[in-house]
Amino acid sequence: MTEQIQSSIGINDIKGEMAKLLSGVKKGTSSFPVDAFPLPIQQIIQNTNESLDFPVDFIASSLLFASSVAIGNTHMVELKKGFQQSAVIYLAIVARAGTNKSHPLSFAIQPIEARDKQSYRVYEQKKLDYETAINLSKKERHEQAIDEPVKPVWVKFLLSDSTPEALAEIHKFNKRGIGVYVDELAGWFKNFNRYNKGSEMEFWLSAWSAKPINIDRKTGDPVFIPLPYISVAGTIQNGVLHELARESRTQNGFIDRILFVLPDNIQKPYWSEKELDQTVIDNWNFILSKLLDLSCRLDETSTPKPQILYFSPEAKQILFDWQKYNADLCNNADNDMLSGMYSKMEMYAIRFSLIIEMLNFACLEGNKQCISVKSVKSAIKLTEYFRKSALKAFSIISNVNPLDKYSEEKQKLYNTLPVTFTTEQGNQIALHIGIAERTFKRFLNEPDLFKRIRLGEYEKLV
Repeated sequence: MTEQIQSSIGINDIKGEMAKLLSGVKKGTSSFPVDAFPLPIQQIIQNTNESLDFPVDFIASSLLFASSVAIGNTHMVELKKGFQQSAVIYLAIVARAGTNKSHPLSFAIQPIEARDKQSYRVYEQKKLDYETAINLSKKERHEQAIDEPVKPVWVKFLLSDSTPEALAEIHKFNKRGIGVYVDELAGWFKNFNRYNKGSEMEFWLSAWSAKPINIDRKTGDPVFIPLPYISVAGTIQNGVLHELARESRTQNGFIDRILFVLPDNIQKPYWSEKELDQTVIDNWNFILSKLLDLSCRLDETSTPKPQILYFSPEAKQILFDWQKYNADLCNNADNDMLSGMYSKMEMYAIRFSLIIEMLNFACLEGNKQCISVKSVKSAIKLTEYFRKSALKAFSIISNVNPLDKYSEEKQKLYNTLPVTFTTEQGNQIALHIGIAERTFKRFLNEPDLFKRIRLGEYEKLV
């Protein structure tokens, strides 16, 4: 594996770096902060993009999801006593049909699917043995030294859409954690509360927060999951994104928990004639296997007992400084939907710190003794990317343009500004329109409209 890569975020300029989202996005390029990942994963992203035409945003986020599933309940991160987070994520890849949304997810979860196939073969053999034993009399079993047969179960990692009851039953046997992969999230959302009104939504809200899940069933025994771990990923088309806003999902906090992948200028690519090198597949198998091979400890009640990782003092300080910036965004948000989303970004910053630290370990670039400065810097980059995507998604969902609340004069200024511009360039355009320099500079502080790339340079968000 490769040497550790150096992060570009400066410790002493945290607030300014919070606005860095890789400037100057051009048609066909990506703003995803690929350098947030260890170098071996960056290379996987680049190679699959060049050979398999995977959009960078889609494959990068898919690898993030697969990593989350692989970590499971083996590790958690503690920011301070009583404040722990797992690596659970809810992910939605958004794009038009035919833009290669599903294939990156399929590629990312292949090593996990291989584990499920292997465990299913074991299950099939155990089931045959069980059926053979159950058909014997007690005397015959005694004579053949066969213990009382126990019905086997298939312990698996991945599943597609299912009811909370069925999902909890599967989770009961895989305490480490599971991943839900839904090819079309719109259908998944429509099926919410198909049997018990309100219960399915509450299930997913609780699962994201790792709150105990208790399901009483009319038939069969009750199911209790004391420490749930369920990550979710799927795809959805832009045109049906509004489905997410139905049934009060924008009010109950469910939408706030979703990481949207909504890149600009995604188009159906031409086929690439370049073949994917087998070493790329082998490297991803190696990395994910390092995580899948980690043991999940259980306590005396058979409840998962994750290994706790703590932040180094320097890493913790960086995260606390960033949180102040994020808290200001929450407090100054124009509506509860934005405030809720900003608030959940704090949880994701902590979760990303854990995921990146574990990936550094899997790539042989770290020893997972603590959450490092490098991991926190990378986590902040990821969080800011997903914040930007959430703003775009929320604009579509609510059908509200952030510009609508501003005067025609400011709307004209905004529409005239290039995607990226310097303060001086923007001021010249503002003066030409008739807007004073002081008014223009105040306008630049609107977080829904602008991101500061670096000192004196900005990027438009709408």
